[in-house]
Order: sequence, then C-alpha cells, then structure tokens
Amino acid sequence: MKGLTLAAFFILVFFACARNKPPSVPQLNGPISGRPGERLVFDVVSTDPEGREVAYKIVWGDTSSIDWSPFYASGQPVRREHIYVDTGVYIIRVMARDIDLKESEWSAPWTVTVRNLPPGVPEKPLGPSVCTTGVSYEFGFRASHPQNDSLWFQVDWGGVVDDWRGPVPSDSVLWINHCFDSAGIYPVAARARDSRLLMTSWSDTLIVTAVAIPGGPPTGFRIEAETDTTVRLSWEPPMEGQPNFYRLYFKELGGTGFSVVAETTGLSVEHNPHGLTGTYKIAAVFGGTIYEDSITLSTVPIQTGNLDVNELSTNNACGCGWDRQTGLAYAYLMNDTVYCRYVDWYLTDFVSGSGGPVYYAASPDTAVFDSGGMVPAGAWRTTPLVRLSDEQGPVPPAGDSAYKKAVTLTAAGVSFGLCTADGYYCVVKVTQLRISQGDIRARLWFQPVRGLRLVRH
Repeated sequence: MKGLTLAAFFILVFFACARNKPPSVPQLNGPISGRPGERLVFDVVSTDPEGREVAYKIVWGDTSSIDWSPFYASGQPVRREHIYVDTGVYIIRVMARDIDLKESEWSAPWTVTVRNLPPGVPEKPLGPSVCTTGVSYEFGFRASHPQNDSLWFQVDWGGVVDDWRGPVPSDSVLWINHCFDSAGIYPVAARARDSRLLMTSWSDTLIVTAVAIPGGPPTGFRIEAETDTTVRLSWEPPMEGQPNFYRLYFKELGGTGFSVVAETTGLSVEHNPHGLTGTYKIAAVFGGTIYEDSITLSTVPIQTGNLDVNELSTNNACGCGWDRQTGLAYAYLMNDTVYCRYVDWYLTDFVSGSGGPVYYAASPDTAVFDSGGMVPAGAWRTTPLVRLSDEQGPVPPAGDSAYKKAVTLTAAGVSFGLCTADGYYCVVKVTQLRISQGDIRARLWFQPVRGLRLVRH
C-alpha cells in the first residue's frame, strides 16, 4: 500500500513538473546613454504562466558580479540601478526564473553607450537687428545639452569676445545686456561649454546694425534732502541733443528691479519714498531711445560693523564719529582737542573707573565735565541722542523733545539714533555690552544724504 502511494506521488510530481513552463522572456527598458559615474535606472518585467514568483539575473556587460535577484510577483515591474565607471558601449541581457528554477531565454540585447557628450551648437542669438549707439540692449543665447548639463556661453560681439557667462540650465536662455559704442555692422555669435569644458563651435551670426543719433544721458546727477523724509533729485541736460523728457527710476532696498517714479521735462524732481531707502537712476528719452546715466545715487545708510568703543575711564578710544566722505564710523581718543572735529558721541559711565554699573552713549560736549576722565576743554560737538524701539524706522526730527544729552545702554540689542552737529542722521545698535572689558561692540549706520532721517538698512 505504501509503495503504491509513493509511486502515485512521483507520478503526480512528474506531471506537475511537466506542466510547469518557464517565465516569459524579460522585457528591459531604460536609458540608452549615460555618463561615467552616473546612476542609470532600468525596469525589467517577466510573467510566469503559472503566476508564480519570478527572479532575475542581469548581465550588465561590465565586470560587475552576476547574481540572481530576490523573487517578485509575476508581472511586477522591478527597478534596478547600475553605475558604469568607465566610458564604453555595454550590452545588457536579462534572464528570469520561477521558484521551481525554470529559466527563460535571455532577453534581447540592450545597448548603453557611456560617454561625456558635448553641448549642441547654440541657436542663432536672439535680439534686435538695429540698435542705437550708447544704448544697452538685451540679447539672448540658448543651447541644449544631450545629458542635461548646465551651460556657459561666450559671446563674440563682432570682434570683441566676452568672458564666459553662466551657468544656466540646458535649453534655457541666457540674457545679456550689451551696448555698441560706435556705429557699424556687428556679426554677433556665441559658443557654449559644459562643466567638463566640452565646447561647441560658434553659432550662426545675428547681424546687428548700430546707428548713431544725436542724444545722450543726463549729466551732473545729484541728490539732497528736500524735507527730512523726502529727497530732491536734479541733473543737467545731455551733452548732445534735446530729449523729449527725463525719466527717474527708484529701486527700494531689497527690491528686485527699478520702477519709474517720475517723468518730467524739467531738471529736478522731488520724491517721497514713504520711509524706504534705495537707489536712484536717471535717463533721457529721445523718441524710442533711452539714454541712462551710468551714475546711480543711494539713500541706503552706510554700515560699519563690529566697531569696539571703550569707556572713557579706560583711556582708550572712547569717542566715535563718522567720516562724512565714506560714511564709515571710527573710534577715537578724546585726550586732545585735535579730536574735537571727529567725535560725534562717546561712551561713559559718568563715574571714575569703567565698572559701570550702567553705560551711556553721550554727547561729546559733556565729556569735559565727566568725572570719568580728563577730557580737555575744546570745541567738542553737541550731539542729541535718542533711544529707539525700531532701528529701521525714521529717527525723530532734529529738535524733537525725545532727544537727550545721553541715552542709557542697558543691554545688548539696544539701539539709539542721533543727529550730528552738521545735520546727518545715524543709528547705532549695541551688539555686545562688555562692562567687564570696559567697552561695547556696535554696528552703526550713516545716512549719506544730509538732513534725511530715513535709516532703513
């Protein structure tokens, strides 16, 4: 009886094995090109006729090891990654087998070419074919990279070759402003290179005709405070030609571009920036031609960072003042009247010694009477100071009752404003209060336009 059962079992196994068919020949999909060291991704799939799980063996065509993968569900796409170290042409084949180790035929060969490809030759440059001399125009340059590398461009402006510009993404436009100084005909062309310095030949040329017409930018551009929160911009006419009108531009601090704030036939404009600081430029408009002055003017305060100012009793540089030409702040001694014309405020605790417990920023004219040091009598400046709750806002106008002869410096982070004896507004922020060292460290801002209270920085 046992013998008959065993025989029947082997008969059943035999027929079961005879019915088991191998998985289908795997289908392989993926890139046909790549670069050395790049991670290439391939998808492989096979279906088992009996719906059994399937494993895969991939021959990558290089010296990497060949192993069977784990088993996956029949018909489930399986993703595999591979990196080719060297350039070359590689043939990939894949085989599948089921859990009974029935194996498929090898797949059709999949060829992958591994190399560093150069960019494509740039398109013909974009831009105007007729320009006016002395006016800046925008030109565009575009090329594609077969491996999607970023690109740099070099432009030949018709005999003058630029430095390399970029990078920009593949198949995007690099825009460059260019001005032709002389009348003439200029063939403009470009070439591209990638990060591996693979370079193209020159593109087709854009023929640009530069025409000279009478005209030019305004001259003598200048700025002054109209009120303590507004400015007056003024200028002189161009050296040649009579413009239709003048156009004033303003770019606020932190802004991304200039905006037109005024157009006039006159030679000056008052502008209210509504508490903002920024940069101004002026242009003369001749019909459809705009001549921009190369000079820009700014109301952005000039910053001095990490300046150390000592307490009066240390006999070190206890005074602080701003250079009116550069807008930078410096620390000065006060042991000689030669420093009278440099010091705008000084640091003191108003007692002998530098141990505080409280420090003050004070007007220089009080230093002669300060018991903390021996400051000689002299023409020390009178500077009113004011404690600020917002270092970015306008400081109070000169003569405001909030100004005092001294302000208390209670902790790091305290800010104070002041109006110098000659009418410049400034802001100081204490970043470190170091009584144990007898000094403070501060950042300082100087409004370069005399009489203007705007200090947004």
